Amino acid sequence: MAGFKINKRAIEKMQKEIAREFERVNRKHPVRIPVEIEPPAMGVLTLSSASGIESDPHLSRLVLWLQESAQQHPGHYLDVSAFVEREELPAEKSDNMALQLENLGLVTIARSLAGGLSEVHPTEDGLLEARRLTALRADTVERFRHACDVLLRWVLRVGGRQTTVPVLGFLEDPLCSFAGDPLSEDEILGALDYLAEHDLAIRTIADAGVMAAITSQGTRCVLSGGTVNDHLNRQPTGGDTYNISNAHGFVAGAQQHVVQNNSFGLDASKLAEFAQQVRQFAPSLGLSEEEQGQLILDAEVLEEATSTEAPEPGRVRAAFDRLNTTLTAIGTASPGLTMLVGAGQSAFQAVFGA
Repeated sequence: MAGFKINKRAIEKMQKEIAREFERVNRKHPVRIPVEIEPPAMGVLTLSSASGIESDPHLSRLVLWLQESAQQHPGHYLDVSAFVEREELPAEKSDNMALQLENLGLVTIARSLAGGLSEVHPTEDGLLEARRLTALRADTVERFRHACDVLLRWVLRVGGRQTTVPVLGFLEDPLCSFAGDPLSEDEILGALDYLAEHDLAIRTIADAGVMAAITSQGTRCVLSGGTVNDHLNRQPTGGDTYNISNAHGFVAGAQQHVVQNNSFGLDASKLAEFAQQVRQFAPSLGLSEEEQGQLILDAEVLEEATSTEAPEPGRVRAAFDRLNTTLTAIGTASPGLTMLVGAGQSAFQAVFGA
């Protein structure tokens, strides 16, 4: 190629412009990663019950369906649209459900030029999650805990703060399930008895059968965003009250029941750091302006909930769940997104131990 010359000056100019742009972006959105958190291996997420998938009836059943289908057709990709059709769900849900499972590391999607996303193959984590869900279905304690939470929310959602509702009507609601397995009539009635015993709901008998209404304390429990168990654990038990600073294991008072308020409590600093990470990484995830705004807002809510002098476990859990749901609903997987989801699970486990 006689006469061809490389324009070195133009190349050097371009290199300087690229370097200046990187420097500008870095100043605007500096990346800070706490040294205590090790980013997980890309594409591999360690799941625990904190993933919350057992509360979603359709996703839970899909994970179990994929496990069963993979045993029947080993090595084959499976079509989520077949499951969606069997469940009589809208056809457009198949791609969305596949993306949700991929973001959780439970499946890999066979992407094609046609653009469909419903062809998937369960990962090792996906098969482990299916076994976890199967075990949860047989756990009577976890089923009862979940029944209390979802029933109380349903009573408020359907009946509002004033109206009584026939409690067995909940059996027709898709959310009346745990790990994809329907809750029974006995489980629902047992949960109502427990809620009534703790003044969270009122149980009555009418011509329509067993009726339920929510109390003001039950409304506060639902609106706090925590679980029934969280709410009851925050209630005082009566007796003498002592405010003691920097004293661990000290009990004072002559009565049998003592309420002792110590200066130590929930250490939510890891979740505060996670919220800051999300805010810093949000601009690099390739989101629309609306999606990025929602993600940053959820991160700020979590940061605020964890930064109070005495963080409330229920409020912190609810804020984390909102942020985690927004993260896992992002349709485009990326190494940065995978790292954030993994960091969130690690922070949650560090704070709540599960």
